[in-house]
This record gives sequence, structure tokens and C-alpha cells, in this order.
Amino acid sequence: MSLGRTAPERARLWRRLRRVADLLANLRGVALFAGGYWPMARVIALMYRARGLGAVAGWAASAVAHGKHLRAASYRRWLRRNPPAPGTDAVLIVASTLGVCANRLPEYLALLRNSALANPAPILLVTDREDLAEDAHADSFQIVNVPTLSAATLWDTARRHGTGRDFALLLHPGTIPAPVAPPPVSAKTLVYGDEDRIDAAGNRHRPSFKPGFSPDLLLASDYLGSLLAPMPLLRAGAPPPLADHHSLALRLVEEADEAHHIPTVLAHRFCATGAAAPPAYLPTFLSNQFGANARLQPMAGKRPPWRCTFGNRARVSVIIPTRDRAALLARCVEGVFASNSGDFEVIVLDNDSREASTHAWFAQAEARWQRLRVLPAPGEFNWSRLNNLGIAHARGDVFVFLNNDTEPHSDGCEEWLARLADVALRPDVGAVGPLLLYAGGHIQHAGVVVGDDNSTDHVLRGSLPQIERHVFVSPLLPRNVAAVTGACMAISRRALDAIGNFDEHYTVAGSDVEICVRALTHGLRNVYLPDVVLLHLESRTRGRRDPAADVARLRTSLATHLPRDPYHHPQLSGYA
Repeated sequence: MSLGRTAPERARLWRRLRRVADLLANLRGVALFAGGYWPMARVIALMYRARGLGAVAGWAASAVAHGKHLRAASYRRWLRRNPPAPGTDAVLIVASTLGVCANRLPEYLALLRNSALANPAPILLVTDREDLAEDAHADSFQIVNVPTLSAATLWDTARRHGTGRDFALLLHPGTIPAPVAPPPVSAKTLVYGDEDRIDAAGNRHRPSFKPGFSPDLLLASDYLGSLLAPMPLLRAGAPPPLADHHSLALRLVEEADEAHHIPTVLAHRFCATGAAAPPAYLPTFLSNQFGANARLQPMAGKRPPWRCTFGNRARVSVIIPTRDRAALLARCVEGVFASNSGDFEVIVLDNDSREASTHAWFAQAEARWQRLRVLPAPGEFNWSRLNNLGIAHARGDVFVFLNNDTEPHSDGCEEWLARLADVALRPDVGAVGPLLLYAGGHIQHAGVVVGDDNSTDHVLRGSLPQIERHVFVSPLLPRNVAAVTGACMAISRRALDAIGNFDEHYTVAGSDVEICVRALTHGLRNVYLPDVVLLHLESRTRGRRDPAADVARLRTSLATHLPRDPYHHPQLSGYA
């Protein structure tokens, strides 16, 4: 079977065969990933028609990871292959009963006592020592009475009791510490790790493999969890009056030189303590980091129920390459004008359209919308060249590169150009991309990841946006990503001045990922925004196969400039 194949080709073939076996072994979880068995069949057929077997294989990898995530036995096997490092008494453990229901407090204390075997004498904060007077495990802790249980008391207790310790692990409410072995980091580096869940019997399940530091995810979620902080960082100043743990994370991120992720479990979550309101410190954090115009905007019925805006406004130039398919283009352009009222223009690049109906529509559209221009762009199709031509003729300060097979979704698309531009104009941002859905409601794009063999894939492709309990980050949360798709991508003129335009050596595919990676190498962040939602009728205007030369060029570029996706946990590929 391997005759005539190179070693990398044999390795890829073996991985695909293994994925097929995993797919069959985890079929129930895979079906849940897609919303049921019948939707699963539809999704597989849809992706095969649009993009071929490669897209189906990528989808299967994410779906299998979801299936394994739901099976405790799979995680137990993974734990046997990945035993924890031994703990050290160089770390002070600071816990509290905050967020622990009274009827579960004995179970929590029993688990905390067991953890003391790996983490000597953790500190337990309580508001009333009498609460623990009859608890058989109370002598396993250093009990500290405090007036109130809050994030600030964790910080203050670590400062006062951390003599002789190098680090303090500030436990997220309702969590149990794992054996802790701190990494060699500077005295101003905040460290966070992965999590899983634990039941009263000590059984671990449902791991959360976290991405590298993602500031945009932190604005929406307390995803850092338990925080491992060097004592010099905690002693740098008096802790402000922070009530919630999310605020503590934001404040320590401000104090730290960097936030560093270690790919090991730092804590086991026993009680769910998710917040339904934004952290109290978030408005101050926004103002400090992004200026006085940054604001919190309530988003009722959404997850999270708020979003952050940054007060950035500019003219937007929407650039749409096209060749015939007038009906498809018309739906796209109609949607742009119907769902946006701000300062924008639309540039349609006509790449040798031949049909009379298309040219008739061009004339009608230019007469109907004064902000629309049709520019001739003859020659062989080259997506990069066409977009660069649009940039040369555009008048805006933000460019939104849009495929002609996209259209606004009914939910999440009011003034979406302004929303993309607001984030793209941040000085720390490279490219911004939205949530793209297939017509049936399944995810087509929720960020691009770089995985094995420097290949790329749309993570969570083929799942429902509402999917929960996934091994990866929820697609409903904004986050930083290695890349976003060129089907809808916003980049500011300032960012392009710094990193350059699209690489025209890529004719059809790959230059969207390449320009995002170039942004990373220039110190910029790429952002995925789930509150902007478009439909993408993928590849309706070209074939489903990406040119082999584009694929090879991109793999070479990724091997040089992004050997590992900083936002894709190194264990996810193995776990999947």
C-alpha cells in the first residue's frame, strides 16, 4: 500500500486511516457534534461537494475530538499516557470556599485534603472558622479567616503568607489544585494552564485544552482559570478591591510582562461558577488598554451577554472579485447595502465576465448605488492580484475582502462592516474574520488552525454554532486565531502598510492564511468575531480543489514562519 509514496505521504495516509477508525469508534459523539445522525450525513455530503475528501477528513478530526471529549474512558486513557509532573513546595496554594454550594462543601474539602498530598498545606480562606469546626479534614489546611471572600483576598493572602515561596497558585472558585511544577519564567510572567473536571469520587473527565494567550478571548471569558503567579508579581503593588476572579485575571494581566500558557492541567473544576455579568474591572481594563472610547455593550440573549467596542470609525472599502454568476453577486451586494448604513464603498472587480446578464446588472447596480464601482480586472484568475487591485483603487481606511458567494445572515449582521472595522482599526490587530455558516446553519468558518504537516483547517467546520462542552473553545466566543478566511476578511490600511499586500504567487488559495501569518510575525493579532454572522455558499464560483502549487507554497511558508499554531493546543492533534 505504501509503494511509491514518500515518508511524509505514508505518515499522512496512516493518520487518515487512524482518523477513520476513531470516527467509527466515536460515532455517537460525532453525530452530536453535527446535531444528529441525519444532519451529520448532510454535513459530510455538503463538505465533500464543496471541498472534497480533505475537508471531510478535517471535519472528522474535530468531530472525533468532540466524541472523545464526551467519553470519560478516552480521557482516562489519555491521562495514562500523559501522567502529571510531581508537585513542589515552591508553590503556595491559595483556595477559598467562594462559589462552593454549602451542601457540597464537605465533598470539596475532602478533595482539597487529598490534593495536599501533592501540594503541601494549601491555604483555605473562610469567612467564619466555625463553618469548619466539625469538618474532619479541616486540619489538612492552613485556615485563614478573612472578612469577605473575594479575588482580592486571594491576592492579599498570597502576598502575606508566601514567604519562602516562588509562586502562588490562586485557585479559581470551585477548583482543586493539581500537582504543580512551575516553568522557568521571569518574575513578571503570569502563568496559566489547562483544566479538567472532577467529581466527588475523584474521577477526572471533560478536559479543557486551552489556547495560547488570547486577549480577545479574555475580554469575553474568564478562560485563564486558576492563575500561577510569581511572588514578585504579586508583591509589586497592593491588590485593588476586586470581587470576581475574572477581574483578578484582567488586573494581573495588566501587571505582568506576559501571560504564558503551559500545556498541563493546573486545576480540576469541581463546581461550575460561570458569571452571567461582565467582570467589574472590565470597563477600567478596556480604558487602560484601548483608550477612553472603549466600551461594554450589553448583548441580551447572547453568549457572553456583552461585547467590547473600541470607538474606532473609518470608511470601509468592500472589495469583491467576481466573474459572471450575476444572481449570486446580486444577493451578496444587496445584503451589504441592506445591512449597513455607515460610511462605506463597494468595489466589484470584474474578472472577464462574459454573460450579457452580468454586464446588465453591473450597469443597473452602478446607477442604483452611488457608492458602488465596477472595475475591469481582465486576465487569468488570481485572487491575490484582484484584491491588490481593489486596494489600489480603494478610498477607505479599512478593507473588507468579500467573496461573491457570501451574504449576511439574519442574526448578527446589523452594521457588521462597522463592527469589523472597529476591531480591525485597533493598533494591535492584523486581520479580522466573522462566523461563516453554510446555508443549513452549520459552521463553515470559526477561525483557521495550523495543524500536522503545516496543513490548515477551519476548526469546528460542520458543527452547530451552539455546540457546548467541546474540547476546543466555544465558537460563540471571540478569540485570537492563527488566521481567518479570505471569504470575509477585514484589514486596516495601517496594517497593510506594515505587512504588505497579498502575495500574488498564490493564485487561488493560501494567500489569506499567508497574510495572517505575516501579521503575526509583525507582532499583530488576528481576531475571530462570532457576533458578525454571514452565510457562505462555499466555492460556488470555482472548483473545490485548491491548486497543488498553492498548497505546497503555503506549507513551506508555514514551516518557516509558523511551525506551531500558538492558539491550537499541542495536545489537541494527539487527543483527536
